[in-house]
Amino acid sequence: MADKLSGRVWKYGDDIDTDRIIPARYLNTFQKEELARHCLEDLDPAFAGRVQPGDILVAGKNFGCGSSREHAPLALQAAGVSAVIAASFARIFYRNAINIGLPILACPEAVAGCETGDELELDLAAGTIYNKTRDKTYQAAPFPRYVQDILNAGGLPAYVKRRLAQNKKSETPFLARIAVLKGDGVGPEVVDAALLVLRQAEALAGRALFSFTEYLVGGAAIDREGTPLPPATLEGALASDAVLLGAVGGPRWDSEPPERRPERGLLELRRALGVFANLRPVRVLPHLSGHSPLKPEVIGRGADILFVRELTGGAYFGAHERVEVRPGEEQASDALLYTTSEIRRVVRLAFHLARSRARAAGRRARLTSVDKANVLATSLLWREVVEEVAAAFPEVEVRHLYVDACAMRLVAAPQEFDVIVTENLFGDILSDLGGALAGSLGLLPSASLGEGGPGLYEPVHGSAPGLAGLDKANPVGAILAAALMLRYSLNLPDEAAAIEAAVAATLSEGIHTPDLASAAGQSVGTQAFAWAVAERLERFWPRTRSAAQA
Repeated sequence: MADKLSGRVWKYGDDIDTDRIIPARYLNTFQKEELARHCLEDLDPAFAGRVQPGDILVAGKNFGCGSSREHAPLALQAAGVSAVIAASFARIFYRNAINIGLPILACPEAVAGCETGDELELDLAAGTIYNKTRDKTYQAAPFPRYVQDILNAGGLPAYVKRRLAQNKKSETPFLARIAVLKGDGVGPEVVDAALLVLRQAEALAGRALFSFTEYLVGGAAIDREGTPLPPATLEGALASDAVLLGAVGGPRWDSEPPERRPERGLLELRRALGVFANLRPVRVLPHLSGHSPLKPEVIGRGADILFVRELTGGAYFGAHERVEVRPGEEQASDALLYTTSEIRRVVRLAFHLARSRARAAGRRARLTSVDKANVLATSLLWREVVEEVAAAFPEVEVRHLYVDACAMRLVAAPQEFDVIVTENLFGDILSDLGGALAGSLGLLPSASLGEGGPGLYEPVHGSAPGLAGLDKANPVGAILAAALMLRYSLNLPDEAAAIEAAVAATLSEGIHTPDLASAAGQSVGTQAFAWAVAERLERFWPRTRSAAQA
């Protein structure tokens, strides 16, 4: 992007929120042409048809207030707007605009001194705004150097790619680069436990396998950097081969505005990594089945289920509207949207996983697709795509279940299931139900995968701030998340299986953390449990294929 811009002014008033920049009914698309066509449609119907590339939008106070969706700056940029000047901006809009490379300047004097049709010249490096029509110059705060670099690159993703290209020669190619995001509460403790086991894996391999770099995220990042996802963290995550996360959040940050909540950083990280599928394996070991709420005759033989949940579509990402249809009567709606390509990519991944799990276990591959095709159009499309993809995997046995029937069968006969694939909302509910089978959230890992980029690996449990610093948190979920990282991002399936076997052996020998206090055996702390796993890892470490050869 050039440091100097010039264009014609379009001026509007105060409190222009994101729904007036791009109406909520168009939030089901990221297509630039469509966003441009409807930009400012409800505020100024003539805008989209008359705006010219390079024009500058000028507004009053609190521009971009409202929702945190990135559609608003994308719509302005797609329409041809080269910059936005306002008396003040909503913080989340400011960040979203910079992230896509749209310059925005806060300058109340310039806003007061110009009108629609004026010609402006902007010097972004200096922060000056020159009104050619009125021969007046105004001074805004110049951008910090790193923000200027992001704008010059055309946005944060392009900036990160440029930085990675510059640093590529200095990287050590044979070490897997792991971005370590310990987070909040018990996050640092359980991640440290996982790192201990990974370092034992290096000792058994006879060489260094990983390069660990720590970054701030969540509440810890808010305290230190003022934002839940600092630029350095995002850059480090995108530059990594995998991201290992602890947990984020806690009551300490509950009073933060939505755009500064710790969970917002996690959502932004997932979006930036491009992950579209969440994998949550639920394995109930027979000797721990007593912790399950199910009867022994149902769960006593254990269970081994892999939930594959679509992450980027569905009701969570459609338009959300709430209107008063008449005095005292409100109406709310949530758009449930899916495209064929969104469904196909996660379904194909689920078929591949079903096939690989079956081969490893020496049995027939089974996949259950969950929908509500008797009611929902999206579910009907989902089922059609599953059938289309199934044709390429004849060795996989496919079963379709309605979501209510699936929920019933999960608690009545969990052994019926191998891989379950479903859409976002159903997956959110069913995977939590499946997690209840194990009896403790501390036992469960998860992986979020995209297409070729770094995967995100984390335990299912939250930050549990009441346990922080007490050495009582269950690290099994974090250790097993590290095993998933070896399997899916680092191509070390044998080493991943060894860690999983070491965890199972430790638990089967009666060594457990306090959350499993009703189990027979010895209750130990977080770090002691990790050491117990590390000690047993040698029993299962692969001998025929060394990690040094991976």
